[in-house]
Amino acid sequence: MTSRKKKVFSLSLGCAKNQVDAEHAAAELASAGFKFVETAEKSDIILINTCGFIKAAKEESIETIFSLLKNKKENQKTIVYGCLSKRYKEELEKEIPEVDFWLGNYQAGMFLNAIGRKRLATKCRLNPPKRMKNTSFPHHGYLKIAEGCNRACSFCAIPSIRGLQVSQTIESLVEEAKQLEENGVMELSLIAQDLSSYGTDLYNKPSLEALLEALLKNTNIPWIRLMYLYPEYITDSLLNLMATENRICKYADIPIQHASDKMLKLMRRKYSAKSLKNLLFKMRERVPGISLRTTVLIGFPGETHEDFEELMQLAEEVCFEHLGGFVWSPEEGTAAINIIEKPVGEREAMLRLNAIIELQDEISLYHNEKLIGQTLEVILDTQKTARTKTNAIEVDDIVNIVNKYGYPRNGIPGTLRQVKILSASPHDLEGVLL
Repeated sequence: MTSRKKKVFSLSLGCAKNQVDAEHAAAELASAGFKFVETAEKSDIILINTCGFIKAAKEESIETIFSLLKNKKENQKTIVYGCLSKRYKEELEKEIPEVDFWLGNYQAGMFLNAIGRKRLATKCRLNPPKRMKNTSFPHHGYLKIAEGCNRACSFCAIPSIRGLQVSQTIESLVEEAKQLEENGVMELSLIAQDLSSYGTDLYNKPSLEALLEALLKNTNIPWIRLMYLYPEYITDSLLNLMATENRICKYADIPIQHASDKMLKLMRRKYSAKSLKNLLFKMRERVPGISLRTTVLIGFPGETHEDFEELMQLAEEVCFEHLGGFVWSPEEGTAAINIIEKPVGEREAMLRLNAIIELQDEISLYHNEKLIGQTLEVILDTQKTARTKTNAIEVDDIVNIVNKYGYPRNGIPGTLRQVKILSASPHDLEGVLL
């Protein structure tokens, strides 16, 4: 008589890097005979991957933990891991004793070791199982090419949580990408805390181009996207590769944070406002049609109206296709909490954030309206929604597929199609499949 398989409910919060960790965690438990279920009520083990980057993310993680503990059954185990758990493990163990295991960021074998499957945990560490994708979009995959960060940005706690940069080898990443391709991935998004410095710890030089060339040579994945590019190390040769290789999306996610020299210095960003502006305009020139995404940090201590106006001016001049922002919050373990510059009030910071988002809405509408009447290649995420190469999954604009002029409305998710754009708003496009 065989024993019943233990059932696991898994929930991952936070960034795409957490999502990759959750997929490795799922593979680990599945290889040990655990079965995954869609609701916490049906599970024997609740697995929660947490985010601890900023105040809002921490609050979401805590609320989620309490929500899932509310109906915890007597024999049910709860495992919390990820950035929040690693950062505040001792405090959380005292405040939320109902959680059975508080673990750090994912490492092969750690779940099996925690629940007493030590022999299987050792085997898992020696031979980590392949990732088990568990997203709503099987045609899309994230490839985490490095862990940690060597930057010392004064607002960021990531190096203290995730450690210094540890790049994965080109060979291992190619194998992981090939596995994702075998599982139907049509779009690969490369992610890391600092994508542009990939390989400096392994190969003594930035090696993103070498990795891209290896992925292009050894896979046939049609769309490869670059996320989280720090402005440093964006070389002319990288831009030439992006311009000439059609499989690399003409898209770059570059979180600039600010555009005032004073603020960049306080934030410990290693570039000036002038060099940043020159880089962004050079990218527009070298990679025609490139879509630029950025993130800005508002309300950092010492930010004046004049500093903010410099950021607004850069946003207007560069005309980012996509811009997101967040308000600074004091984070333990970061240099920013010791800055003696005058703090920005919460109300004022939100007014500034709203102002730059309103500006971006106007710019986004300008970009989108230029697409009306054009025929574009898209990837279908669902039967009724798609994205162009200039839009990343889950964060950028979508194309809503409509049924007009006798064209078919629905397509097969994960396929590449041609769409004629009919109308536009700041965040969405509308089109028909051809």
